[in-house]
Amino acid sequence: MDAQLMRELEEIGGEIRPNSLRECDEILIDQPSFSARIALWGGHLVSFIQTGQEDLLFQSDNEGAQTRFGRRHFGVPVCWPWFGANAEDDDLPAHGLARYFRWQLVEVGRFKNGDAKIVLRLASEDHPLIEEMWPYAFELRQVFRLGEGFSVNFSAANLSDKAMPISEALHTYFRVGDNKTAEIKGLDGVQYVDKFDDGNKKQQIGSVQPCEELDRVYLNAPQETVLEDLVLQRKLVISSEGAQSTVLWNPGEALAKLRTDMEDEDYRQFVCIETANALDNAYKIPAGDMHQLRFTVKVEPLKNNASS
Repeated sequence: MDAQLMRELEEIGGEIRPNSLRECDEILIDQPSFSARIALWGGHLVSFIQTGQEDLLFQSDNEGAQTRFGRRHFGVPVCWPWFGANAEDDDLPAHGLARYFRWQLVEVGRFKNGDAKIVLRLASEDHPLIEEMWPYAFELRQVFRLGEGFSVNFSAANLSDKAMPISEALHTYFRVGDNKTAEIKGLDGVQYVDKFDDGNKKQQIGSVQPCEELDRVYLNAPQETVLEDLVLQRKLVISSEGAQSTVLWNPGEALAKLRTDMEDEDYRQFVCIETANALDNAYKIPAGDMHQLRFTVKVEPLKNNASS
């Protein structure tokens, strides 16, 4: 790795853990107010812990299949350039390509307010296998902002000479103390596609609780949702830009036990709230253009009377 990048990483309390995940390096950052881990495999933000609190993100101990397209459930996987199964070729991996390849660390620094800045890049030209599987040239970047909470700014540039069809999600696994008592607010009245009910469209009434057996794509969703966690006594405020969909996912007990890439009780400890453009909200990036998808997470204490 570039010596200048290494010096800049050290200046923000960072170091490299070599070959820690799928033979790719991992970035560790330790500051007085937080610690974080970012895996170059898949460009995953793996962990973000504010001092004195539980991790905001969930990580399964199950390592999944050790193959090129074996999935793991943790952190913030990037689902791009398609969300879910590929509509044209069932042999292509679920949730796109970006989460299965090595990203490159290209910039380290600080924002004006002192927040740490990490920038990763994934370019199709660097991976012959991507070029074989996807007929569009592209460059992706993720800018991680780490401080009081965190944000992920994901950008995709279409470097090809034709419009590129996109469905996508930043598939965030939020850690919860108990998914049965966790509650998601902000989606009241929004129409969603229930993938656990043959894709039927429904309308959300009130908040979402319990947070289990969920596979829902909320269409034309608001830009802010709130996750209230009674057990961990915290409220996560999740705001987004460039996203028209919000996806909620938790497999529930029965499906979790059928999965080989997840421990039986993992479903109790997370709920995925995904910043997305999926199904009816899929779009195209014109030739030579780009699109940005961003979400920010802020943490607030949960007042004792917030839930009953």
